Amino acid sequence: MGAQPLSDSAPVPVKPPLSLRPRRLHGRESQFEKLGAGDLHPLLGSITVLHGMGGIGKTALALTIAGVMRRNGVRVFWVQASQVDSIRAALRQIALQLNGCETQARELAAGVLNAADLAWEALHASTKPWLLVLDSADNPTEIESELGPGWLEGSASGAVLVTTRQGSADLWPAEAKLEKLDALDSSAGAEMLLDLAGKSEAHPSERDAARTLSVRLGGIPLALRLAGLCVSQPISPLRDFKAFHSALERDFEAVVDRAADASLRPQTDDDARNLVMQTWEISLDALEQQGIPYVRSIMRVLSCWAARPVPVELLSPKVLLRTHGQGGGPWNDLVVERALRALNAVGLIDSVDENPVARPVEDNTFYHWPSENRAHRCIVVHPLVAEVNAAHLERSPDRARSWAAAARCIGALRGMWETEVTVGHWQLVIPHVASMVARLPAAHGELFEIIVDIQKYLSKYLSLSGQYETGYRSAVILYERLDSFRPSDKIRFLVQFDYAEWAWHMSRLEEADALITEACRLADSSVGSDSFLGLMARELAIAIHAERGFLESGEKLARELCDELESRPRFLQLAMQARHHLATILRESGRLDEAEGNSRRAVHLMEQMQIPPFTHAVVRHELGVILWHRGHLNQALQLLQEVLRLQKTFLPPWHPSTLVTRYDIASIHGIQGNQIRALVDFTDIHLIEQDLLGIDHRNTLQTKHQIGQILVELKELDEAEATLRAVEKGYQSGGLQDRSADVLSTEHEIVHIKAQRGHYAEAHRDWRRILEKERHDLGPDHPSTLRTHYNWAICWASLGFPGIACTEMKKVLVARRRALGTDHFETRQAARMLADLGRLPPEGWRFGGYGRRNLPTNREERRTNGSPSNFPRD
Repeated sequence: MGAQPLSDSAPVPVKPPLSLRPRRLHGRESQFEKLGAGDLHPLLGSITVLHGMGGIGKTALALTIAGVMRRNGVRVFWVQASQVDSIRAALRQIALQLNGCETQARELAAGVLNAADLAWEALHASTKPWLLVLDSADNPTEIESELGPGWLEGSASGAVLVTTRQGSADLWPAEAKLEKLDALDSSAGAEMLLDLAGKSEAHPSERDAARTLSVRLGGIPLALRLAGLCVSQPISPLRDFKAFHSALERDFEAVVDRAADASLRPQTDDDARNLVMQTWEISLDALEQQGIPYVRSIMRVLSCWAARPVPVELLSPKVLLRTHGQGGGPWNDLVVERALRALNAVGLIDSVDENPVARPVEDNTFYHWPSENRAHRCIVVHPLVAEVNAAHLERSPDRARSWAAAARCIGALRGMWETEVTVGHWQLVIPHVASMVARLPAAHGELFEIIVDIQKYLSKYLSLSGQYETGYRSAVILYERLDSFRPSDKIRFLVQFDYAEWAWHMSRLEEADALITEACRLADSSVGSDSFLGLMARELAIAIHAERGFLESGEKLARELCDELESRPRFLQLAMQARHHLATILRESGRLDEAEGNSRRAVHLMEQMQIPPFTHAVVRHELGVILWHRGHLNQALQLLQEVLRLQKTFLPPWHPSTLVTRYDIASIHGIQGNQIRALVDFTDIHLIEQDLLGIDHRNTLQTKHQIGQILVELKELDEAEATLRAVEKGYQSGGLQDRSADVLSTEHEIVHIKAQRGHYAEAHRDWRRILEKERHDLGPDHPSTLRTHYNWAICWASLGFPGIACTEMKKVLVARRRALGTDHFETRQAARMLADLGRLPPEGWRFGGYGRRNLPTNREERRTNGSPSNFPRD
């Protein structure tokens, strides 16, 4: 599975939205009968694909069928399938509702289990008949690539109904039955108009006018519905179909021409789409003439955001008053509510309750989980309506005011960051911020700075909630817009810093290095290289150098920064972070005494401040890892378990920092001989990481390496080799070749397999090559170098040269005593092995008694400030 998408973590309803079904079907009687007329039995085991153009009434027919079946005792599941995110979330809900348990709930939320597979397993096993509706599944190819080929199946336990624009048979399972919906004929269209307008007993001339208007609207149910509702309004100036038709005729050519130019997706629509644009404008005119102000203004603001649920609270009357003035009267909550009710009544918006998964909330300097989930009343604009309004916005004299309102309404969340109420809002506004960033016209460059500031808070939220892929994508979009707005150096610096940090989080190290280098250069001309922001950029550069394996340059930068901050007590937090990064670099360089000293210095500085638990966990985590490397396994395990308990109080279980701690604890269990427990834990961590971070992320690859290493120890050599070869390939495709220590560790384990299979000569040659490389890159006394030297010495014995083996093992023992101390478990290991080699017969060693190589993989924790772009206000 791929990385976790934007809204994957938010539960979605799976009950059919029956409040949206039409009171009566018009012109669809034959399809209704063909699809069982509400009787499930003729459809059992079938997959029906209901296809046709947008707005043609597919959803209306599906809702009608769902409503009748539900009344007949059939369990109906409704999946909004326009986005893979919502499909995955809905399938999770179905699986949990049918056959859920607490363990499955956690594993589904973490992405450990495949939602599609589990949902279908539960559906197949259901003893109660069901209907599954997948509404608006317009991109089956993308869905299959994300969820797998088993995302859509037939079942003898129920029936499947799909609505989609895609009518090509090769896109759907072979057993699927395709049913196309065409436009309504003039008679059916006229009946629909008359019914919606409350004119069922109309005069023949009114019926003729309805028939004419139906033809004029192309028989598109969506357009017919809005036209009928508009005519039905008690004080509408367009009280009959002839008046409506005349208004449409007056503006038709201009609408067609201008909409064709301004359409955001012209390839998916034809002239009927353009008629719908005018229909919606006429509806807005009618509402305004009924004395309901600001409906058009609100629709224009909504069009600046994505066609996704919008929390009602975002439409702040204070902001709208500031941007739009009182041209139509006062702005207040009642005015906004009245306008939204009117828009809902004519079908331009819908109202839904969204209840996103709870995320950690900052309370002053601490983070905690919200006490309860809270449903948020949201506005949903049909994508077609939103797109049409966006096209109108491009020509509107209110364009600047609408964009300003859209930006400032979301910006108002910045002042409510600490409240539990806004946690769900931040989850819900993710797509809207991305939409504004991508679509904000260059002419409104003054708003770009507001959006950059919003991105800062959004990045903080995404970091705390573990949504790294989402954060990275948002940062990329923002960065790509820089040239459009030509902002000040400070804004450019903030954008590049944010992008660099997310690239680092996502293990895109070359990209991150180039970005932070440019950000540090910009700091000189904008915020000052010795300012808080400038120093943060330098710290990020140090972390990126360390993770790329550039330990010498990283150490130089870290020491310079530590020395500089010693004389600047007001930057105590930065001094702590600098010591933390220096300790990490020294650990990876194998200088464990110095590493422990700097780590304890960082802990000491931390204890002088009141800091968030995130920072507390990261700094203490590093000390635990150093203690582990120094051989104090029980002490390290106790400290890391304390860190994990702390992380569980403010981070979700799938958060990358939580997974890093679990990884280190599992590594220690493996060292202590509990390979099965370690293998289970690593497998669980790997499944989460590959879904959350991607299959080529450094953390994911390191965990997979550990799985391969344990498989070697368990003598599962074929599976181990396949696993480790995949890790090698991942380092290449992920651009992580600079991580020499990681790459060589994986190569070493593959050589280990050769030795286990008795290919001693080949293993001896490869170990010698790796040893020379590590001596050059890491130094002769680095723990990783000595582990390779240890195995190379044993290989001499396996080749029949026990004397040489003893000589080399003595060198390892002396070096380990010097580097690790006499009580370190690896020193004692070398001493025992030297004694064993001294007792060998002259023909040497003929069995594979090789030592564990990757003890341990170096994996640095995330930044101690706890979130990307965590800038203070200047």
